Amino acid sequence: MSAITQVPPTGRPVRPSLMGDHFQPEWDYEAEQAVLGGMITVPKVIDEVRGILSPSDFYFPAHERIYTTILELVDQACPIDPITVKDRLSGDPDVIAEGPTYIWVLPQLSVPALHAPHHARLVKQLAQRRRTRAIGQDLIEGKLTSADAQAMLATLSETEVPEGLPTITALEFCQQVPEEPDWILEGYLARGVITELDAKIKAGKTHLATDLVRAVLAGKEFIGRKTLLTPVLYLTEERETTFRAALTRVGLDQTDGLHLVFRHQISLAWKSVGRAAVARATYHGIGLVVIDTLSDWSGLKADEENDAGAALTAMRPVQEMAAAGLAVLVLRHERKSGGEVGDSARGSSAFGGAADILLSLKKDPAGGQDNRRILEAVGRLEGWVPKLVIEMTGGHYRSLGTSTQVEAQRARDFLASALPTHADQALGEEELLAQAEGELTRSTLKRVMKDLLNDGSLKRAKGAGSASSRAYGFWLDSEARL
Repeated sequence: MSAITQVPPTGRPVRPSLMGDHFQPEWDYEAEQAVLGGMITVPKVIDEVRGILSPSDFYFPAHERIYTTILELVDQACPIDPITVKDRLSGDPDVIAEGPTYIWVLPQLSVPALHAPHHARLVKQLAQRRRTRAIGQDLIEGKLTSADAQAMLATLSETEVPEGLPTITALEFCQQVPEEPDWILEGYLARGVITELDAKIKAGKTHLATDLVRAVLAGKEFIGRKTLLTPVLYLTEERETTFRAALTRVGLDQTDGLHLVFRHQISLAWKSVGRAAVARATYHGIGLVVIDTLSDWSGLKADEENDAGAALTAMRPVQEMAAAGLAVLVLRHERKSGGEVGDSARGSSAFGGAADILLSLKKDPAGGQDNRRILEAVGRLEGWVPKLVIEMTGGHYRSLGTSTQVEAQRARDFLASALPTHADQALGEEELLAQAEGELTRSTLKRVMKDLLNDGSLKRAKGAGSASSRAYGFWLDSEARL
């Protein structure tokens, strides 16, 4: 009886299995791509990959042909790049079937290229699994004796490659990785970096994120920092009606550079969503992914957020996005008790440990400033401001400066309103401090007064005005501009 073959969309014919529908050859299209892309991008990994894989380990014929060609070019001392590989494979029907630019795309799919040996081991494991199952199939069909099957399995076990560590010297690493990050938002968001933004519910996380996206899509400054123009992928937990309002609020209702995914429309597991996001970003040239919020997208239950293992599992797809060269902004809720940046987010500290830059958005503790927020930051990279005061004006955030600068300006404003411009009306220091109590700290007021004395804007004299004969009285120079 002749065997009927099934042909998948691409790849080798598959024999129908006597062991049920679940018994099918296994392969990993992306892993095979990552191996080839890594070899083309960083040719020095070829020797290690060659020690792991034989051409027949690739499931897809086009990949086997590309791999064989790369090895031939190496043996002939030819350079390895997309041009030389494509030229050698010109006219190959299997490669042509993948598309005219396929070889040029492969280097972009290596995540990162130095991990090609690791991906090669995965390809090898799957190839060994296919061979093992083929031996079992032949045994069931009576094409092999038990002794022959055992001998073939023993031979397979001898060709297994032990797991290795993808190592690189510090010198090689620093030569390959730029010293300055590829910033999307200077100091806060960069390609290959995970930034976590925490805030209490309804404190303005989404407004800040969408306003940031607006600036990135226009390549304009945001909170006083430069941005890099790039398309954005936004994963939102909101429904269409509320998110439409959020987009309109910041002026994003007329842009096509923003790609949206709604949580309630997705049935994929979080791990699959992460991979799909990387694929989407690669296809559209997207540089920034926003996840709003991580707890909703990852499907974590309230009690699971405190579990370090569950937290790390939820962060794995995020780390894969960053490893693919994307800047990732993760939004999370702050715990009820709040806390310092790095300790304020809800759940396990493992979330923050997996991120590179941590941001905390809080309302300004000073009264009467409903549109003002404090953006605190800590992180592994340099360039962020520990405490930045931002204010929403006309629906958009702008920087007012560091918290120290804003406090100093508040002190100047207070002195401008409290002090006279004539010596006979001067006020003593204790009187000024008493008036400022509850609004300004004594240290801030004294520091600003010292600066104003040095630049001549503030005058003083013992016994002036209401001050005692032993104390200084203070007044402003009539031409001072604070």
